Amino acid sequence: MINIFQPTLGKEELKAIEEVFESNWIGKGPKTEKFEKQLSEKIGCDVDNVTTTTCCTEGIFQILDYLEIGEGDEIILPSISFIGAGNAILSRGATPVFCDVDKRTLNATSFDISEKITHKTKAVIIIHYGGLPCEMDTIVRLCRQNNIKLIEDNACSPFSKYKEQNTGTIGDFGVWSFDAMKILVAGDCGLIYCKNKDDMKAIKERCYLGLTTGSGLSNSIDKKWWEFDISYPGRRSIVNDITSAIGLEQLRKVDTFINKRKRVHEKYNRGLKNLNWLKTPDNFSADLVSSYYMYWIQTEDEDTRNELAKHMKENGIYTTFRYYPLHWVEYYNDKSDLSNTEFAAKNTLCLPLHQSLSFNDVTKIIKTIKEFK
Repeated sequence: MINIFQPTLGKEELKAIEEVFESNWIGKGPKTEKFEKQLSEKIGCDVDNVTTTTCCTEGIFQILDYLEIGEGDEIILPSISFIGAGNAILSRGATPVFCDVDKRTLNATSFDISEKITHKTKAVIIIHYGGLPCEMDTIVRLCRQNNIKLIEDNACSPFSKYKEQNTGTIGDFGVWSFDAMKILVAGDCGLIYCKNKDDMKAIKERCYLGLTTGSGLSNSIDKKWWEFDISYPGRRSIVNDITSAIGLEQLRKVDTFINKRKRVHEKYNRGLKNLNWLKTPDNFSADLVSSYYMYWIQTEDEDTRNELAKHMKENGIYTTFRYYPLHWVEYYNDKSDLSNTEFAAKNTLCLPLHQSLSFNDVTKIIKTIKEFK
């Protein structure tokens, strides 16, 4: 089966883990500090603006907790979002308000968001779908005009750029995912960004039990390193040096990964552009740099999309649609009419896109699609 997502790991990652084992310190320590430092440099910010955490979803939980989002508050997000974002909102007793998206890019626009703003709106969570950045200038302006916090779910777009600035660092807060199916993988791992360093300091403490001082190996300043205090009854949402060692090796390779994904994306475009029964992604604006996390096509109707997915699976090619609209999830009990979202959900299919694909794989995928009709 040709997988839709697949990590690329090798001997370098195994060697890095071995070195951590040999150090006898496998918890949070120097490797994690180094990983955070190199990640901050990669995304163009100060290390004091970021912290690693257990996963992207935990990052959203932590941010909403820190913002003291609560009952009666509303958080706007596109219905085509990862369920972790919706769950984080509900966990605070707040109401997720689902907005529509552009039916081709699957990104929320400032117009989609503005239609959902009320006096109860406290924050907006956007996702840069498939690695393609949203039009950020108008979204940032809208949030500032309405005194609304902007949170970027950057799981799909770890190193994408909008007007030469890394996505995830444009809003007030950003979160990244380095889980097993992402572009840079570290098992389970996430990153939180705060534009304000005081916000970051507080969230970093909350991610480590609310501790105001380091403990153990990381505490080299206090004379009595076993003493501690807390600023908040926080959770333990930290990353260990085994995870960070993998992440450091992946970070060295990630530009090569993205370049390969770009070439696969371009090969799909060339191979599928003349099929009049499906649409390929539109050309990107010069202001946008994608991470090429997903490649999606859109068919004439839902039956065609479903039959094509079945045809591909029967020929050893796994496809899917991400993300299932949250306003269709019964638990959320939402009855929104989101026409573009529903069009996208019924007509869109994501094709395999990862750096381990061979060009023979891509040729087979294109050939199999052409054979369908």
